Amino acid sequence: MIHRFSKDFSPIRIILAFILIFLLFDFIIGTFLANGIKKYYGLGSKAELALVGHSHLMLGVDKDLLEDELGLSVSKYTREGVNVAERKLMVQQLLKESPEINTIVYGVDAWMFTGKGLSANSHTLFYPFLGDKAIDAYIKARTGFLEYWKHKVLKTTRYDEGLINSAIRGYLGNWSNFKEGVVDTVRLKREIKSKKFRHIDNSQSNIKALRETIVELGKKNITVILLYVPTINFINKAEPELFQESIAIFEELDGRYEHVTFLDYNDFYAHDHCLFFDPIHMNPKGQQKVTKRLIRDLKLEEPVLFTEKDVRFELFP
Repeated sequence: MIHRFSKDFSPIRIILAFILIFLLFDFIIGTFLANGIKKYYGLGSKAELALVGHSHLMLGVDKDLLEDELGLSVSKYTREGVNVAERKLMVQQLLKESPEINTIVYGVDAWMFTGKGLSANSHTLFYPFLGDKAIDAYIKARTGFLEYWKHKVLKTTRYDEGLINSAIRGYLGNWSNFKEGVVDTVRLKREIKSKKFRHIDNSQSNIKALRETIVELGKKNITVILLYVPTINFINKAEPELFQESIAIFEELDGRYEHVTFLDYNDFYAHDHCLFFDPIHMNPKGQQKVTKRLIRDLKLEEPVLFTEKDVRFELFP
């Protein structure tokens, strides 16, 4: 009896059982978090309109208000610190998983073509989507062998605190802007005077990546709104010539491509400092202002903002 008991519970079998239990729990928890993340970003939803960008757009537009006022489903695929190449991946993933999308509001700003200043590890935000071939290849090219396979095999290692929070918010249906407070303009002026701010550097490779995204969307008959959620006037004027150079790029894209419209909200809100949490992010009050104006523009209640070619939104008759 004792001999049989020891055989059944040999160290090897105990270790194997532990590994199997661990992998099972890893699969269950990883799948739960992955579904929450997809809910939060609207991946796999029946959305007709999608928001794509980084935290600038994330904090600038209220998804719930858009849905309520426009009467349609909205996917808000915005990630902290993502660069233009990563947004191209995001657009491809969105269209693959939510094929009913026919309009994309793409967040733009004067610093989006600058390589420096965005998260150097932004590729880690895509770990939950290692099942996607394009994303898998993108991550594999930017990580070491052991790091890649650790995240490939163990699903729970793909999530940090921020991604777990996003997954939970996805299940709760919570897209609120919690950035309460108002920008410290005294400190901002001091930083600009001492040149301690993010400088504009329009990289041609990043400009090319945006153009390629726009061309790809045009082939799919998808309308693109290049939305400039306002950045505070002090930072806009820190490098005025380079700032206008960035704006000229967006205007050129608007003029060149029939399916593209550029909406610049700086003239409306850049001087209203009480709407900003920091120089580039809106607080909840600012988010409401920007969202309501976007809703009016999408409904074409202010056609002066559009040229003749822009009166074509079949989505918003």
